[in-house]
Amino acid sequence: MQLRRVDEANPVQRSLRGLVASRPGAWVSKRVLHRLDGLGHRLAPGRTLPSQWLAAVPVGMLTTTGARSGQPRTVPLMLAPLEDGWGVIASHYGSERPPAWYFNLRAHPQASLEVDGVVHRVRAEQVQGPDRERVREAALEFYRGYTAYEERAGGRDLGFFVLHPERD
Repeated sequence: MQLRRVDEANPVQRSLRGLVASRPGAWVSKRVLHRLDGLGHRLAPGRTLPSQWLAAVPVGMLTTTGARSGQPRTVPLMLAPLEDGWGVIASHYGSERPPAWYFNLRAHPQASLEVDGVVHRVRAEQVQGPDRERVREAALEFYRGYTAYEERAGGRDLGFFVLHPERD
């Protein structure tokens, strides 16, 4: 699957990205998109996820340990490819509350990330300052909707993380 930065995306991909960034699109996406990706992952593990295929953005399956339950929790996330791993943003489509995986990573930073069928053991680091800005800029190269999410989030810090691959 060829990923496409904002300036490389075709009209359909740009339209889909814009729809998901809109208030109504985010409302629907928050309730449907992760289920569609989860189903796609169960039916065809290791294959391109539906949201990645449709919008040509980098998406991976993050498995965390539940902050309260201690049970494994897997969610699809848009990734920001970095030189030292992957950036992720706990935007939750601009909701005033962060997603559950945010609390899971804060409680248990060891996780796994499946990208293009390859599972990586990762260590999550919540970042601030220049590293936060680096993750934000890398994410905006693929998806400008994060700016709308920042505005809608009611002033909460969205929660920026770098997922560092662990060496065996």
